[in-house]
Amino acid sequence: MILKFGGTSMGNAQSISQVADIVENVGPCVVVVSATSGTTDQLIKLAKTAYEGGDWESIFEELVDKHEKIVEELCSGAHGAQQFDNLKKVVQGISMIMELSDSALDRVLTFGERISSTILAALLRKRGLKSEAIDAYNLVFTDNNFGEGNVDFDKTDSAVVDKLGALLGDGIIPIVTGFVAQAENGHYITLGRGGSDYTGAILASALNAKELQIWTDVDGIYNADPRLVPDAHVLPQLSFQEAGELAYFGAKVLHPKTIKPAIEKNIPVRILNTFNPEATGTLITNEEENSLKSATYRKGISIINVCSAGMLEARGFLAKLFEVFARNEIAVDVVSTSEVSVSLTVDNGSAAKVVPELEKFASVEVQTGMAIVCLVGGGIRSSTDVLGRLFSSLADHNVSMVSQGASKRNITFLVEENQAQDVVKKVFDTFFRDQNESPIDKPGDASINRPHGQTGRRIANSLTPKL
Repeated sequence: MILKFGGTSMGNAQSISQVADIVENVGPCVVVVSATSGTTDQLIKLAKTAYEGGDWESIFEELVDKHEKIVEELCSGAHGAQQFDNLKKVVQGISMIMELSDSALDRVLTFGERISSTILAALLRKRGLKSEAIDAYNLVFTDNNFGEGNVDFDKTDSAVVDKLGALLGDGIIPIVTGFVAQAENGHYITLGRGGSDYTGAILASALNAKELQIWTDVDGIYNADPRLVPDAHVLPQLSFQEAGELAYFGAKVLHPKTIKPAIEKNIPVRILNTFNPEATGTLITNEEENSLKSATYRKGISIINVCSAGMLEARGFLAKLFEVFARNEIAVDVVSTSEVSVSLTVDNGSAAKVVPELEKFASVEVQTGMAIVCLVGGGIRSSTDVLGRLFSSLADHNVSMVSQGASKRNITFLVEENQAQDVVKKVFDTFFRDQNESPIDKPGDASINRPHGQTGRRIANSLTPKL
């Protein structure tokens, strides 16, 4: 079993204590931790302030004080004095030479996880558990692409099995730094956005774990944004493909890119709440149910309409068109074509980068202030009336660029940004409000919602203590 705890779970002394409760109840496992809440942002500020010649010392002292208070409250025998001494030397170097390379920034950023892992391991030892803080610098190996290292899985898998396998064999719980790795040149490097989730997936794959658990501050993945739709509830199950659709189109869910190693090994991933550990959570697997799962949206979208009579029966026009976006490293979300025009969506601000090039061979019109709304679920493939019901519910709104993905797991369309939230509510009412109709309208069991803040001991009954 691999357990990963994010920044909110490691936010302060009280939450770290709850993390220790969970680990204690699960039994034999490998734990991956993020930095304490807000620490990575502070480290970025620290490095940039030193580079700019500012008062970095006060930021450094704030970091030290923050962690010393956590240590004093949890486990007086633990301290990160050596870690902070090393950090101070690195930042002093940045300040003296007035240079902040990608490599130096990565080295600074790794200190958050290196300190938090030390604190949790010491707390577990204080509770009588055998535990050891493990720096993923000695486990995960990458190239020299600082900021987002590309993993050498052969070398990494060998190190993980060798080092963590030995610890587990001795009954020791490894507390591993998420986000951290060793570059090809021997320097510290980070794994980029979602790096701690990625670390968890890398370890799960190498150890052929039975399950990867991602512990956060929500009960699971919801069928709509609960801040927008109070009646939204947690989905008990999603497929990896459905989770990918939701992540891409705006839902705040685990992105499959960060757990790709687990997906390739078909290792189940469960989203759980550190502050409500008795909640069932959301299980993500390769299995896909015949149901609709969620309605989500993403604002800040522009539509680029490209029109050219030269498109008619012309070969290579689309290749020429998309080459412009590829050269400018701009992702295209939704595409719609006709005989003489193509409509594409990009994030606001990206359109200006490509319009001058596009206007060299076509007329271009840009429409800003739009939002993508997406209905997701494997049940779309087998339903004959989803589109009809969807458009009936949106009769009072102007809908643009309707698209059904090639996977047939999503239907996306564009509306004006100021209408997006109202549209999502109507989609939710149409497909998820009544849970008593056909299976395609039954995405989950609302009974799994429970008040936050419970710390019951029954977690051991729902979690297998095996890797």
